[in-house]
Amino acid sequence: MNAFGYSETATPAWRAAVQRSLDTALRLRPDLPDVQLAQAFYQYLVLRDYKAAYESFESLRPKMPNSAEVLEALGMVTQELGKWDESLRYSDLAVALNPRDRLLRHQAASVHAAMWDFAGALKYYDEALNIWPDDPGLIRGKVWVYQLLGDLNQADALLTRVHLTADDLWRLISFSYQAKLRRKFTTAIPLLQNGLDHAGPQTAFTRLFIQKELADLQRLSGDLASAKRNYSEVCNQLEKELKEQPANAAAVYEVLASAYAGLGDRERALTSADHAVNLTPSSKDAQGGAVVEETRAVIAAQFGMKERAIPALEHLLKVHYIWPMTPALLRLDPDFDLLRGDPRFEKLAHSDGK
Repeated sequence: MNAFGYSETATPAWRAAVQRSLDTALRLRPDLPDVQLAQAFYQYLVLRDYKAAYESFESLRPKMPNSAEVLEALGMVTQELGKWDESLRYSDLAVALNPRDRLLRHQAASVHAAMWDFAGALKYYDEALNIWPDDPGLIRGKVWVYQLLGDLNQADALLTRVHLTADDLWRLISFSYQAKLRRKFTTAIPLLQNGLDHAGPQTAFTRLFIQKELADLQRLSGDLASAKRNYSEVCNQLEKELKEQPANAAAVYEVLASAYAGLGDRERALTSADHAVNLTPSSKDAQGGAVVEETRAVIAAQFGMKERAIPALEHLLKVHYIWPMTPALLRLDPDFDLLRGDPRFEKLAHSDGK
């Protein structure tokens, strides 16, 4: 279900322009906290030097004590460093400082879910939805929590409140994954196809990710010809993305791996997944590393590679990351069907006592 780390503006020209602007600001006013904040975000979002960014954001706390933005940034960068207790603390502090910011509440809820505090995550979403009852991002976040818990009835009820528009293809993911978990694959196919046909301006990567999701549902529903056509187009376009967006290679390889798996090309699927993992080692990026490790484990499961998939899933059930693997997902997701009946897998799938 995951796709991570793709920056729409990670082109060499954009990076150079940002560097020039930052260099000018640092030359003119290096002592200004707002300039130092911009430098910290440059370290975090452009250089992806999470340790340096963490130290920079921390140094700004006494200079900007009332800045929820600094706390929000610390809540995010600590995820990449695997400092989840700190991420939780910073996210909660940011909400306390600025309780009317819905994105801060969404971030705090997602961190609680990553820490397997699903009750805490739902509490944040409920509080936020009392203020913004029709916000699709908040509803989608709460849907994901119920999906992680395997409570599909609650997720269904919430999805009736999501108003689909052509300006945000990502809203379709909740419907796609719900159809997958429900094993009612055809119910979401028209939604995804219509979204792709009528979407407003979107990045190429976003469209390709949704097209890959559509191909997944087509494959699972038995429409293999349509699935193959979409998978092939996704693979061809993503191979071009690798050349045009080298800074986004890890994110591209992750989706490319899933698309090759859909085509039944095990070698290319696993090779692409390995590339994504090697580009995003958990030792340097705890959040992103877990995401690509999940993708690789799912691919191994799709091909029935029990000796590779089951130990990886066991590890993932112990790791914190946004929208983590859960026993409920192991029970429900058809990607794991070839592992069913293996005592080791069944133990993991029921490790929550259900």
